[in-house]
Amino acid sequence: MDDLDAFNEIWLVDFEFSAPDGERPRPLCFVAKEARTGRAIREWLDDAPARPPFAIGPDSLFVSYYASAELGCFLALNWPMPARILDLYAEFRCLTSGRTVPCGHGLLGALSYHGLDGLRTIEKESMRLLALRGGPYSPEERSALVAYCESDVDALNQLLWAMLPRIDLPRALLRGRYMAAAARIEWRGVPIDSAALALLRSNWDRIKANLINVVNTHCGVFVPAGQREIDPASTLGKAILETAEDWHIDPHHLADAVSLVSDYERAATHDAREARRAARKATGLTAKRIEQWENAGHDYADYPSLDVAARELAGMYPELGIGGGYRSDDGADDTNHAGLLWEQLRIRDEKPRPRHDSEIIRKAAELVVASPGGGEHFGPMTFSAQRFAGYLRRKGIPWPRRESGALALDDDTFREMARAYPTEIGPIRELRYTLSQLRLNELVVGSDGRNRCLLSAFASRTGRNQPSNSRFIFGPSTWLRSLIRPETGRALAYVDYEQQEFGIAAALSGDAAMMHAYQSGDPYLTFAKQAGAVPSDGTKETHKAQRERFKVLSLAVQYGMGPDSLARRLEGRWLLIYFGPWVDRTHPRPAMPGELR
Repeated sequence: MDDLDAFNEIWLVDFEFSAPDGERPRPLCFVAKEARTGRAIREWLDDAPARPPFAIGPDSLFVSYYASAELGCFLALNWPMPARILDLYAEFRCLTSGRTVPCGHGLLGALSYHGLDGLRTIEKESMRLLALRGGPYSPEERSALVAYCESDVDALNQLLWAMLPRIDLPRALLRGRYMAAAARIEWRGVPIDSAALALLRSNWDRIKANLINVVNTHCGVFVPAGQREIDPASTLGKAILETAEDWHIDPHHLADAVSLVSDYERAATHDAREARRAARKATGLTAKRIEQWENAGHDYADYPSLDVAARELAGMYPELGIGGGYRSDDGADDTNHAGLLWEQLRIRDEKPRPRHDSEIIRKAAELVVASPGGGEHFGPMTFSAQRFAGYLRRKGIPWPRRESGALALDDDTFREMARAYPTEIGPIRELRYTLSQLRLNELVVGSDGRNRCLLSAFASRTGRNQPSNSRFIFGPSTWLRSLIRPETGRALAYVDYEQQEFGIAAALSGDAAMMHAYQSGDPYLTFAKQAGAVPSDGTKETHKAQRERFKVLSLAVQYGMGPDSLARRLEGRWLLIYFGPWVDRTHPRPAMPGELR
């Protein structure tokens, strides 16, 4: 405990807040306790103070679990950041990196790992859902949320003293500083071209179909998931056959397009229907109830508390299309939320149109005619391992196999082989990855047009962020990053470290040859020169392939890649294994024990 003697006060803090997908947090309440004295501060944040009611200077320690959540509430309240932050989540991740954690990395998991009791999972989940629901809250609900918040603070207090002997405090405070930076990143978000995203979403099924057809013309490895027979006696079959004849198009292509258009229409209206269902449950307003209310001589302005409820629902369910509601950073706008909600709830949610609806049939026919060549397959397509094996034979491409003898079709294998055969395998891998990973409806964008999601700091084994691939703009295929767009009058810079891993390894190893390679500005090319694989006057342009192989080898050694994976990455052409100081072929020497050339 001596490490904490430098601090006059140690404050354990937890917030409860509402944060709909893509939106900034809206703090509801907080509890703070001083670890030594037990002094407690409990506040519901109707009228938040201008500064935290507890010490946050350099002589005080701020302790929380996954601190960026609490610090996001600081930003929402316009409070200054604590000077010294200890995040027990980051320390638990550091303690257990690469190990099996039976109950996960949440607060309950950390308590269980250390043999401590916590709030029951079912009770914690019910309180979490209550906070996410947003207000208004009854006095009983407020008391329950504050009590739940305090139980987390008490659990945090137990966890602090249990973990303290294994916490490297100077480094822990650096990790705490990073969580403050992560909070600012999550708060700011990434500006998205919302109009372009909406256009992509509305045409995504058609885009996927066209992508498959374009790639398939070169490789033929995607096949229809199942071509249904068209029954001329059924209403749908008759409509398809008649329309196909009138438009001079293939009836099977039209049938696939009908399925595509119908499925999209159902998906497009699903979110709005679900939002209206939730709003009806929250307000008690059905289409019939609205009709009765108006027949009695009233309108929406007379309905009790509708304005407050509408503002809350606007923020929680942007699919309602009734404005942004109330936001803590700029208050309420002038939108008539209650009137717009009233009109939305007046809508009777009828069943989606049947597939044989004339409008659906017409749109499908237009889709077939408008497609390049008018003959693409619009139905579900699936990757055929048999067709792919034939493609590999035709191209003479050796492919890794599993112990069973089947082709290895995991994405890691595809990624490695795409590097070796970018023209033949690259498009197939990119398409497979796009179809499997990219779910545009899961990309979360707030009402201010910014993409926000949990960064999941320190979640990877190497201690990096690990945000959701489907929710974060940098997770899916790189082409989707074209949706990132700064506001008018602003600019964005995409900045990355150059050869960062190589530089860190050189500094930590103290290897003079490796340091020289790093300081050259192109360590991978210099490494190749040091090993005698590239002449001294070689450049990145003249010896691109050799440089790439030495880059692969360098990173493989640093990250512990196995020999099989390394051989595949190097296209099976050569393998250099050296156990000893950094290779420097500029000074000839005899072979060392354990060295294979």
